[in-house]
Amino acid sequence: MQPSYRHQLRAATRVDHQRVDDLFSALDIARRIDYARFIGVHLAVFEVLRRHLTPTSLTRRQLLAGLAGLQRDLATLGQRRLEVRHTPAEHGEAGALDPLAVDYVVAGSRLGLKILKTRWASSSDPLVRAANAYFTMPNAASPWPDVCRALSTVPPGSARAGAITRDTKRIFDLFAALSVRLPVASTELESRYSGP
Repeated sequence: MQPSYRHQLRAATRVDHQRVDDLFSALDIARRIDYARFIGVHLAVFEVLRRHLTPTSLTRRQLLAGLAGLQRDLATLGQRRLEVRHTPAEHGEAGALDPLAVDYVVAGSRLGLKILKTRWASSSDPLVRAANAYFTMPNAASPWPDVCRALSTVPPGSARAGAITRDTKRIFDLFAALSVRLPVASTELESRYSGP
């Protein structure tokens, strides 16, 4: 029996996902500088993903709540927001990411916060502990089961499956690119991810 597309997507993006996990695991988010970097990267990527929400996006509420929390935390840390724009060519001719690729990454990112939350909570820095909006967001019903069900209805090998896999990899690439480049001037980042 052929595995469902959800399992194929996980396998096809495992290396991309691990690369991002490794980058974030290398940060000591109990320290202010690394925590600000963690928050700044997530905020910048989520702002890009917000542009690709649709009325039926399964993680719409979670993404918007996450954005609000990340913005509050970055302000608490006294850090400047990183503006990231991207070219439509980076995400296909139409310039839109497949909504299920966005849902897969956003819902999955919340699942991965449990271990990181423990590390953040161990901080002795009062400012880091005060920047708590993202990690202490109310645990509303997780959209993860709905995302899994939706992915399982996608025919493996279909054009849609190919688009979701491609766009999921592109989202992970954006996380990785910003994680590595965050300390550089935002104008350099904007030149790489700038739109019309």
